[in-house]
Amino acid sequence: MGDFRGLEGGKGFTMIDGRAYDPDKAYKDSKLANMLFMAEVARRESGRITANAFSPGLIADPSGFFRNQNPFFAKAFNAITQKAGVGETNDFAGSALAYMAVDPSMEGKTGGWYDALPLGKHSLAKHLASEEAQDAAKQAKLWQLSSKLVGL
Repeated sequence: MGDFRGLEGGKGFTMIDGRAYDPDKAYKDSKLANMLFMAEVARRESGRITANAFSPGLIADPSGFFRNQNPFFAKAFNAITQKAGVGETNDFAGSALAYMAVDPSMEGKTGGWYDALPLGKHSLAKHLASEEAQDAAKQAKLWQLSSKLVGL
């Protein structure tokens, strides 16, 4: 993710690290930023609210998340992920998210990352985030810079 140079420059940034736009890196940075921000919310609001991160896994449904892709590609990719046993379903994703939001067993649990694991088995598991996502200094800095950007 870099040193947040882009965010430090104000609202006109294209990438968090201040570099030229790179769609693959932008996607990855957005996921890491979500993890950093969630951890900071969990720490700051501990005891008041809970904050967790959730990834439903790979859902290549051509009528869902992939509906804006080339239809041939979307159908083929969905078939491949299902055949390979690594794809998840819309039903699993919705059920997993509902579980996290309202199941009594999630009461008071905060700061966790929940993901479809093992892949394609319609099973939700909590596991550690990457080392970078666990960096408390980066979590705090992203919070501070984000607050400044939105005028708080």
